[in-house]
Amino acid sequence: MARRKKVKKSTIVKIIVIVSIIVGAAAAGIIYARKYVSKKFADTKQTYTSVEANVQDLSTRVSGTGTLLDSDTEDYEIPEGIDIDEVIAEVGDTVEKGQTLAKINTNSVLAAMYEVQAKMDAIDKQLQKASEQKAATTIKSQVKGRVKAIYVKKNSNVISTMTSKNALMILSLDGYMSVEIDNCDLKAGAKVKVKSGSKTYNGTVRTVGESKTKIVLTDNGPVLGAEATVKSTDGKKTYGTGKLEVNSPLSIVSYAGKVSEVKVKVNQVVKKGKVLLKLTSTSYTANYEALIKERKELAEDLAELLKIYNDGAILAQMSGTIKAVPKTDDSETTTSSSSTSSSQSGYGNYGNYGNYGQSSSTSTDTSSNTKTNVFSICPDVKMTVEVSVDETDILSISKGQSADVTIDSLEKTVKGTITEIDKSGTTTDGTVGYTAEITIDKESGMLSGMSCTVLIAVTEYKNSVTIPVEALNNTGSSYFVYTTYDPETNTPGGMVEVKVGIQNDSYAQITEGLKEGDTVWYKEPEQNPFERYMNRSNGNNRNTSRNRTPGNNGNYRPQGGYSGNRNGGSGNRTSRRSSGN
Repeated sequence: MARRKKVKKSTIVKIIVIVSIIVGAAAAGIIYARKYVSKKFADTKQTYTSVEANVQDLSTRVSGTGTLLDSDTEDYEIPEGIDIDEVIAEVGDTVEKGQTLAKINTNSVLAAMYEVQAKMDAIDKQLQKASEQKAATTIKSQVKGRVKAIYVKKNSNVISTMTSKNALMILSLDGYMSVEIDNCDLKAGAKVKVKSGSKTYNGTVRTVGESKTKIVLTDNGPVLGAEATVKSTDGKKTYGTGKLEVNSPLSIVSYAGKVSEVKVKVNQVVKKGKVLLKLTSTSYTANYEALIKERKELAEDLAELLKIYNDGAILAQMSGTIKAVPKTDDSETTTSSSSTSSSQSGYGNYGNYGNYGQSSSTSTDTSSNTKTNVFSICPDVKMTVEVSVDETDILSISKGQSADVTIDSLEKTVKGTITEIDKSGTTTDGTVGYTAEITIDKESGMLSGMSCTVLIAVTEYKNSVTIPVEALNNTGSSYFVYTTYDPETNTPGGMVEVKVGIQNDSYAQITEGLKEGDTVWYKEPEQNPFERYMNRSNGNNRNTSRNRTPGNNGNYRPQGGYSGNRNGGSGNRTSRRSSGN
């Protein structure tokens, strides 16, 4: 076993001495450098600068960053069953409307047309049977009751009324209306008064549930859906309010036709067998109308197939740039990496012959390998950019509002319009962010994926008295400025308290304390000589960071003090408020 060699005590002492000398020399060098720099700049005296309060326009803005996207890309679906012989267009090509995109196998188109025609023939047979079906031309009451609501009138469409109201009429079967109120000190069987409108009715507590108490009253008079107040029998105590409902309702329904005559009135008592409504056009049942709609779609599909057959090719339905093309070997669609698409059927709904009225195409997604059989074309007319807007700003913007969009790489600013606002909200690091979409006209040089900055003007302040933000002095609870200066002592004076509105990196709005033309004195924030020397040695002639009070980091800050620089919580996009000229 090897033994460790002992280190002599004298050797350890020598090492400690050497290290101490090195550390001491380094410290001495730093101290000398500080003294040298301090002496070099000791005579530099920072003088005050004067400026007059100026009147100008300031605007409050919501700002953010994002990337440009092609907003109006459309997918043109190729019908299933059609074989492509050759794809001519390539991703990135610029095409004109009517230009050939792909050559097709005409025999496959004939087969597709035959299949569509066969389906139309089958529907025609169903239509013949459906046309022979008829709904009843009169609707009678099957029980005795009181009419409490009539939702139709002469010429009303039965299907439309049923869709919106779920009934044509409502009958009351047991002679009672009811109203529910929050539980109170009432017990089942207690007598009360129920006031609705200008009339008061006798009521009885029917049930007391876990949270609601139900009171019943006569159905002769009270209006369905009207507000009712439940009071004590002497009228001195109010127990609660609620909406009047039919206690035992019966819905009168139908499924086809148009109302030709209403035979009863609201609040009328009807006997069993009483005719309530008369209908016309009852032969066109709901099933018949559905078949008519399906046949119309098939006819459109057939017309599109005929056009493709006559052209012998797939033609561009619009001018623009190709963003995606299908492959002839039925592999994944070739797509542009920066394109986005909105799913629209360019050739009708014949993509899936087993499910008419639905498109079998899905939007091209470069992050997946979904097989799609589409040509995607961007018309190069509009582009969009999405920015994140935080919860304090989202209610101050609206659709249709204008915005300035600056494309960073082009150093160009264009006008845009807010076209969508997603108010669902996402939370990141405790901050809630919402998304606003701004649409601009696409111009030469603009490419999907380019970074841009968005400014949305929210509030404009006309003729505001402003001063440089450096002239503001903060006591913690208020602001003041200096209005005089003694050059002999290099000392400012004439402290005047001011009230501050909005401010940005350059200017602060003064709402009280100064008027146009008043002179204020200030100096730039100081740096110690050593920091200034180090900044200069690093090539920085001036440190632009401003040492202001907390919450005032050069961004918009309303009076009262929050900082407008906030993380929007969506990728690299942020939202803040700022102000400018």
